Amino acid sequence: MDHVAYSELTAAYALDALDPAETAAYEEHLAGCEICQEELASLSATAGALMYAAPPLDPPSHLRGRILEAARAERQNVVPLRPHWRRPETAAAAAGALAACLVLGLGAWNISLNNRLDRAQQALRAVPIEGASGSVVVGGADKGVLVISDLAAAPAGKTYEAWIIKDGAAAPAGVFAGGGTVSVSLERPVPDGAVVAVTVERAGGVAQPTTKPFVTSSPV
Repeated sequence: MDHVAYSELTAAYALDALDPAETAAYEEHLAGCEICQEELASLSATAGALMYAAPPLDPPSHLRGRILEAARAERQNVVPLRPHWRRPETAAAAAGALAACLVLGLGAWNISLNNRLDRAQQALRAVPIEGASGSVVVGGADKGVLVISDLAAAPAGKTYEAWIIKDGAAAPAGVFAGGGTVSVSLERPVPDGAVVAVTVERAGGVAQPTTKPFVTSSPV
């Protein structure tokens, strides 16, 4: 494959979505390609930011009850003997049964969690930007992350400010200082058809843009 083909695999690699053969081939290319290394660093930060932006997944409420019920049932099957008379194999069998219950219960929860992560990864979409190198990555619940590579630090007394623009109205979505590759978790949802833009504003940010955006995305 040529560089362009490998570059198209970067997002999937960052999300651990390649098969073993593709992973091996990509990593071999990655070792000698600085461009893909920079892209991967940006996308890895994006994936991490979206992961932490997702609401936590707690074990199902009935899981604890099922495990405790199984443990109580197992104890009823054990003849109550004095501790120093208890046969080691009986105690081991009880422990093994309880461990099996835990494994089955947690295994079911893990499958549910993996299915949810798979759906989240499939929902990610990247939108290109103009004016700088990078992209806007949008995930579930319209949560977005703006990634810009090689962005100079904001001038003294100034800050970069991100905006969500929809139907001609701009809403502030976070300020950042720049300086290298930045990954900005947008503070507002990014709805379908919206544009993400960046302006230079006074330190602390403003309620509405006062300068022309120097970075704009394609419509999401």
